[in-house]
Amino acid sequence: MYVALVEAAPDAMVCTAADGRVVLVNAQAERLFGYKREELIGQPVEILVPEAARAVHPGHRAGYVADPRHRPMGAGMPLAGRRRDASTFPAEISLSAIDTGEGILVTAAIRDVSAQLRVKDLERSSQGLESFIYSVSHDLRAPLRALSGYSEVLLEDYGGVLGEEGRGYAERIVAVSEQMAQLIDYLLQYSRVSRAELHVQPVDLGGEAARIAEEIQRREPLRRVRFAIDKPVQALADRRLIRTVLQNLLDNAWKFTSGRDDASIEFGTAPGGDAAVCCYVRDNGAGFDPAYAGKLFQPFQRLHAARDFPGTGTGLASARQIVERHGGRVWAEGAVGAGATFYFTLDGKESA
Repeated sequence: MYVALVEAAPDAMVCTAADGRVVLVNAQAERLFGYKREELIGQPVEILVPEAARAVHPGHRAGYVADPRHRPMGAGMPLAGRRRDASTFPAEISLSAIDTGEGILVTAAIRDVSAQLRVKDLERSSQGLESFIYSVSHDLRAPLRALSGYSEVLLEDYGGVLGEEGRGYAERIVAVSEQMAQLIDYLLQYSRVSRAELHVQPVDLGGEAARIAEEIQRREPLRRVRFAIDKPVQALADRRLIRTVLQNLLDNAWKFTSGRDDASIEFGTAPGGDAAVCCYVRDNGAGFDPAYAGKLFQPFQRLHAARDFPGTGTGLASARQIVERHGGRVWAEGAVGAGATFYFTLDGKESA
């Protein structure tokens, strides 16, 4: 019975006698360490321990056998395993001791945690990068404001001296400064979204979308766009952040339908697999080449010329960041001249 349980365990299992000799391993251990079980049976368990720890391991092992309540294994050094090819990996090891009547049997459940550590390293790197972005973006605002301000003074007070060509250069400086300011604002917003704590609560996404549609229409009352919005659409989300997602997607649809007299924008739900809710924003606007769909959600990526559809190319990247913080995902479908549909899922909890 015990042998069957060891074999069925999801982790690598290595059982040793009190003297440290391997007496039983399972198939997961064979895969993890690269040994066949017959190569391990009868060997000292130190064969699976990195060389740097082999000298002290027998003492730790003996201390555990003498008193399983005392767990000195790996004291002063990270836990790790050694494969047959001499490569090592960070490990999470759980020990249990059983008195069989014929002696103590120690069972080690061993898990390779390389992937988990890589994720933690990436998270730390990401947090450091976000802090750097926030600091640099904040520090750039003052000199940029000064640059723009001095250029405007030149135009107002010395426009006649500058001449037509000089005024043109100064106007370009002002325009570029405004564009840079927008990019800095986005970087600051991106950093805040990454660092902000989520306050998940019930939200009617349909109601929020309807209010945003009304606000957009009021900004350009001469445009006539048919909105079709499902409501209510209940979800668990941070109200402020998820409203930003809806704002970006609906603004995007409004912008890219500007060339159509029969423009239409829809908000609704679709099957979302295991997700709590899957929503979409669909328009019949300019669309995009599906071959470049992967670029849509990357910061500062644009698939259309700025002169045709102005903007910083950051709205969709921000939407993806927020949705992923909610444990969801985003994707898009579309074709050139045939509109686009942007989907996002939510599962109601913070993922990172």
